[in-house]
Amino acid sequence: MSASLDRLTDRQKDCLRLVAQGFTSKEIGRRLGISHATVDNHMRAALEVLQVDSRAEAGRLLTAAETGQPLTSQPPPLAQPPELAAIQPSAEPTRRLWRKAVPPVGGTRNELIVEAKIFAILRVAALGFSSLAILTIGIAGLLWLLR
Repeated sequence: MSASLDRLTDRQKDCLRLVAQGFTSKEIGRRLGISHATVDNHMRAALEVLQVDSRAEAGRLLTAAETGQPLTSQPPPLAQPPELAAIQPSAEPTRRLWRKAVPPVGGTRNELIVEAKIFAILRVAALGFSSLAILTIGIAGLLWLLR
């Protein structure tokens, strides 16, 4: 892993350190005096070098390597919110499927790379278009039956 960390540029490391502190691309850009698009380009290249999927994971890798802390295979588990703990296990598979189909509303910061954001936008557009098409066909069918 240290070999791949050595392949990162100084600017990529600067961006990763700030990501590990929880800053967004715009905030990182302001701090480093570069545009947020340039930050995203540095992050995309760093993700490829480190072969990880998220900015947060890349930031944790760099921080752990620089502080000398060993990484565990999994990040520590997050506490479950009370409303999720009350969900019955039988409803869980449907809930997971729904969460994958539709992006979350509000809440935590979006750590997706640009391509993943575009894919999520296209998923929402396809869902909206298909809902509108089904509604239109349903109303047209009802009107045809009533004439």
